[in-house]
Amino acid sequence: MRSLIHPDGTHIVADEAHAESTTRRFDRLASRMRLAGLVWAQAEPSHLRWSASEDCLTTLVAGSPWMRRQVDAAVQRWMDDHEAGPERAMAGCWILPAGTRKRGDGQARGVAVAVTRQADGPGGSLRALCQGARLDHQLVSESLRHEPLVSERELPRLAAMVRLIRPASLRATPHPGVEALLQAVETTHRCVRGHSERTGQLAARLAAAAGFSTTECEHARVAGLLHDVGKLGVPGHVLHKPGPLDQEERALVNMHPEIGQRILEGVGGLEHAVPSVLWHHERWDGQGYPHRLSGERIPRMARLMAIVDSFDAMRRDRPYRKALCAEDSLREIQQGSGRQFDPRLAETFVRMVHQEPALAA
Repeated sequence: MRSLIHPDGTHIVADEAHAESTTRRFDRLASRMRLAGLVWAQAEPSHLRWSASEDCLTTLVAGSPWMRRQVDAAVQRWMDDHEAGPERAMAGCWILPAGTRKRGDGQARGVAVAVTRQADGPGGSLRALCQGARLDHQLVSESLRHEPLVSERELPRLAAMVRLIRPASLRATPHPGVEALLQAVETTHRCVRGHSERTGQLAARLAAAAGFSTTECEHARVAGLLHDVGKLGVPGHVLHKPGPLDQEERALVNMHPEIGQRILEGVGGLEHAVPSVLWHHERWDGQGYPHRLSGERIPRMARLMAIVDSFDAMRRDRPYRKALCAEDSLREIQQGSGRQFDPRLAETFVRMVHQEPALAA
């Protein structure tokens, strides 16, 4: 039986040193789970976050739309069930519930996926997983012979240990005002819960892929978290309206970038986020709002934010439409390149998501 203790002697815990970045804390937890033959994910309000590791097993699980749906459905059933037990997702694949962590906007729950040795046997699900993740079955089967897989007889003990692990706290930020603003906007408008955090993470990843500096990548993350803070000034009945907005309602929604600018200008230390908040709805062709800027007159960080904000919005249900699949959402980004979006950043984003499908989850 494998231990859930790292070779350096430390136990797997979510409460890592506060000095670590939030992303690093999550990645450390995920990598330690992999030593036990498990793939780590955690469910936050409106968002299921997967490990970004590129090892074969994580790529297989996180890249399978079927597995992501199964995990998401299981987590929804478990969210208020502290006695939840392991569930069989597919032949040879199990979902193990971990602990929970209270947040200002709801509750996060950890989850581990075990792909057992039986998955590659007769009647196993490995071939189906490979098809879903667009991986070659023979190559994956060969690679998994060198991966730490568990057997089904180990599941009860693994499940008992995983239950004790709390998800990483991913809302830590060097600026205390960010968390307060996030809680305010997400508590006021439930339809944007989770959107700000996903946008922040995508913004940081796109900034890195586009060659931004480390400081700029962190600024992109914070700006993504705060890009919709101006919706605090938009009436809830307008944002939650199930049908098309009329002209007056659309004008109210279109005020949120300027409202966000005014809010952030009153919070010291967040000046770097103001351009992204104010201009993330401008368009490359000059047809956006609020100032109809075009091309490179739009600050680079705002051009980046326009892409990741639009992509995440397309991937989620909204009161007026259903979510698009990942491929359709990427196609919309490609079609908007040179019109709505900076063509170079759009190309970088599409390439980044194709290389790492888990970013589209």
